[in-house]
Amino acid sequence: MRKKVQSPLDPVAGHLDAILDSIEDGVFIADRDGYALKANAAYEQLTGMSKSELIGKNVEELKKEGLFNIAPITPEIVATGRPASSIQVTRDNRSMTIDGKPIRDPDGKVSLVVLYARDITLMARMRERISRQQELIETYQHQMDFFIREGGGITSFIAENSAMKRLMDLLRRIAATDAVALVLGETGVGKELFARMIHEASPRREKPFVKVDCASIPENLIEAELFGYAPGAFTGAHPKGRVGFFEMADGGTIFLDEIGEMPLGLQSKLLRVLQDRELTPVGSSKCRKTNVRVIAATNRNLEAEARVGTFRSDLFFRLRVAVLEIPPLRDRPDDILPLARMFLQRFGSRYRKRTTLSLESERILAHYNWPGNVRELENLIEGLVITCDSGCIESDDLPTAMRVTECLLSAAEAAAQQPALSLAASAPAAIEPDWERPYKDVISTFERDYLEGAISHFGSIGEAAKRLGLDRTTIFRKLKRAAGE
Repeated sequence: MRKKVQSPLDPVAGHLDAILDSIEDGVFIADRDGYALKANAAYEQLTGMSKSELIGKNVEELKKEGLFNIAPITPEIVATGRPASSIQVTRDNRSMTIDGKPIRDPDGKVSLVVLYARDITLMARMRERISRQQELIETYQHQMDFFIREGGGITSFIAENSAMKRLMDLLRRIAATDAVALVLGETGVGKELFARMIHEASPRREKPFVKVDCASIPENLIEAELFGYAPGAFTGAHPKGRVGFFEMADGGTIFLDEIGEMPLGLQSKLLRVLQDRELTPVGSSKCRKTNVRVIAATNRNLEAEARVGTFRSDLFFRLRVAVLEIPPLRDRPDDILPLARMFLQRFGSRYRKRTTLSLESERILAHYNWPGNVRELENLIEGLVITCDSGCIESDDLPTAMRVTECLLSAAEAAAQQPALSLAASAPAAIEPDWERPYKDVISTFERDYLEGAISHFGSIGEAAKRLGLDRTTIFRKLKRAAGE
């Protein structure tokens, strides 16, 4: 007797719900009239509705309950017999892509509609994470542009200024030694960058570079952060103790930024570490040897503070072994435009935008005083790359303060070169300001009167543009804008 063969679909039918629940995408099955027949666990999670709330209800009813924010695509698929897609937002504000496909009966009529749902909110978060990681990678690559090594030396750094070139030569000589280095300069000149370059050009380049911001660590914690602490050294301490920044940097370099902010009591302990090359963790009586190169930085006048006693003079003299004093950006104007173009390239690559500077914009940047130094220039260029739509940064895109400075300089230069062009005619707004008028109106009036005076003096717009270093189109645009106000 032959054994009866069971249909292969029989066991599948008994496990259909489990099979659907094993699918990672949300699955929703409706009949041709739009009534829900099946939904898997992923669809429940995406929509926030249980199977019991879904099964047996019509898609139009579910829309009224907030499951869909737009008309469901099931009727469309039944009517056309073709697949369809849409993006829907659930009642808990989750965005989903919906792909629907028709299932036909033996007569060719659409009998079922299967919808596949994917959470694009989650996908967007994943893309954002990837984007952030990409930004970190790009930032790292940009930093490494400054740290290219050839035989232990630095071969890539923007330094057109002669003083900066001499400073880079000094940096190479300092880096080759193991001496304590002190980096001085105003806020924003790039002291951390120079500290990193010293490390990258030194024999310790393969070891850690640890930065410590002395101004950001509370005074009662900075000793433990620097030197570590023993088990049970104080209330709340980790039972196993903790290593400090000096031990983390073992064999490498520790960068003590804002060294002038270090408390006086801790300065004596740092001096002992520098002299004896050993440290004592908080709560311990045992000294530990340390093999770390120290680079310190500050924007304060440590020599003056040492004289009045607000900074230990013995520590100052111990730090002042190899000194790098970075000049402010205003004292090296020939570095401004090369730096600006480098930042344009960097942020253009980061934000995938091709942006250039107009000649007038470059002129304004080159004449600006840059109180925030290189950091101010970098932040400005990043903002301009983000906000500029035309692909070329014009003078009107620059901050008003920069344009005012340039106008005043141009007026002064024109007055000095052409005495016949009176200062009153070239810049009346600068001499007799109306304090009741809005700032932008004053600037607009200043530009208009100055440009009209220049055109009258030189005889034509073309000659005025040539003598003032402006584009004809820029003069036309400024005058047209002023006339419309």
